[in-house]
Amino acid sequence: VSGNVLPLYSIVGGDVSLPCTNVIYPNCSSTIWNYGSIEEVGHGRVKKEEQNNRADRLSLGSDCSLHVSDVRAEDAGVYICQQFLTWGGPQHGGDAPVHLSVLTVSSSSPVTDIKPDRPVTLRCSLHTLNRPGRCAPGINQDVSTSNAVKLPISRIMLFVTLTVMAAIVTIHTTRRNLPPKALHPQAEEASGIELQVLEE
Repeated sequence: VSGNVLPLYSIVGGDVSLPCTNVIYPNCSSTIWNYGSIEEVGHGRVKKEEQNNRADRLSLGSDCSLHVSDVRAEDAGVYICQQFLTWGGPQHGGDAPVHLSVLTVSSSSPVTDIKPDRPVTLRCSLHTLNRPGRCAPGINQDVSTSNAVKLPISRIMLFVTLTVMAAIVTIHTTRRNLPPKALHPQAEEASGIELQVLEE
């Protein structure tokens, strides 16, 4: 993969835009987006072919960025934007790769079982090109909250989202803006956040 890889992060269920930094034609007619061996966008059009089972969740922005809606864990990986001036012709310029990492959050209890003053543990897993992994040694991955964070039920997901995004920022900035390294899936570890829930 040529070119500098741009790291991006999203949570499951979110929407994300992957920028294409080597655009030639503003109408995107020369733009190709690849995910692995699958060409998902060809000359400015999302391909609705059988091997592209995510086509309904993909769209192309006016700046040729690739929009992924309802992000899923399996969307993690490297996306490559390329430019071909003619059909079947040679590639023009280099690749513009984007590495998308996806964060999943699971709860120790179903939402329907959440009760006031009963602890809830949230487990986070970062999916990368190498599937789920933990941060390499030396990266500060601490997520600190008070022992009794009390929130109304309707605000839990907002709190979780903000906390998770803060954790990503902490990991991201501790290494001088380098993305976290993913280790082998067997080395996966989960971090827990304890919450206490109040009735509204």
